Amino acid sequence: MKPNKTATLSLMLARVVYTINWFNMASVFYFVASDFKENIAMLGIISASFLVGVGLFQVPAGIIAAKYGPRKIAIYGIMIASTGALVTGLASNTSQITLLRFIIGLGMACFFGPSVILISKYLGKESEGLGIGLLNSAHALGGIIGLFGWVILAEQLGWRSSLVLSGGLGISTAILLRSTLLKAADEISNEFRIRISHVFSTLFNKSLIILGITLLGFQAGSSMILTFTVFYFVDHLKINPIDAGLIGSLNLIVALASSPFFGKLYDKIGNARKLLFISGIISACSMAAFATDSLYAITVLILISGFFLSAGFVIVYAKAKEINKAQPQYQTLAVSFVNGLSLFGVFWVPVFFSRIVSSLGYEIAWLLGGLVIIILILPVVRLK
Repeated sequence: MKPNKTATLSLMLARVVYTINWFNMASVFYFVASDFKENIAMLGIISASFLVGVGLFQVPAGIIAAKYGPRKIAIYGIMIASTGALVTGLASNTSQITLLRFIIGLGMACFFGPSVILISKYLGKESEGLGIGLLNSAHALGGIIGLFGWVILAEQLGWRSSLVLSGGLGISTAILLRSTLLKAADEISNEFRIRISHVFSTLFNKSLIILGITLLGFQAGSSMILTFTVFYFVDHLKINPIDAGLIGSLNLIVALASSPFFGKLYDKIGNARKLLFISGIISACSMAAFATDSLYAITVLILISGFFLSAGFVIVYAKAKEINKAQPQYQTLAVSFVNGLSLFGVFWVPVFFSRIVSSLGYEIAWLLGGLVIIILILPVVRLK
């Protein structure tokens, strides 16, 4: 397939809005908690529900995409997630929000793996790492808007209107994808049949399992930073929500540039094991140092962790896709499996972190969080 800029840009735009709907709940939760008389423990439960949804449905989405094509599944995924985000703005209690965040996660699971495969097709060969890097930059931009922009919107319009707006934007991108993604991307041979043996060979591939556990480490770090820093700054360091949203989004601002950088670096040198190990250790140490409770130090550390965390999300996906290169129909499954293993595995992290904060304080929670990342990163040394 020839490079297609329009399709590539539409995928990146969809990824931006997708990510707004990923992170805006963490951004507006301070207002949600005030309305429903909740605390940080409920943020942990809501975040865990979302992560279970997005992690649990990665593999089914990958299998369905192998059968019906990535284009169709990506469009349906965005539509489901966006509709869930819109309805969240109408919720009357936190139990409904928890269920809706699970549904949003389900839809996002259907979009993610297919989007990685599609952008690689539209950019052409020899640019797979760069393509995933650009997709991750779009993810970072959406996160910045979701964390910082949605704090401002929630203050001006109310948290309900802000969520209805983000859901409506997501539905618009689903319509855009339907018109810009070429149907040729879903061409499946009439002779192709999903074979259980091929599915199992992917799900039990040792290298993919190692990549999934490694990505779990990066997901854990990203989850703790992006879910809790805004609330941490407001609740513990007593700064106003807008400043908290701005500082919390710095982790993603730096990822805008670092994601394509790591994508091109991987395309050039291809040493996934070394790049992932070094990036993971630096990220873990940076997050553990949040325990200083110094706003200025944490601001710098957020920038450092954001730079190196982006390496994990780019390199792991590129390597996973490469492992299943001999069976292109199952490349979506390989990427989705690795992502699902990390996301489903990380669902306990928000609950763990919020409970540690409640019982021992933020300082201990940040230190233990850094230790968890290091433990999860270590298996990458066995990656071939």
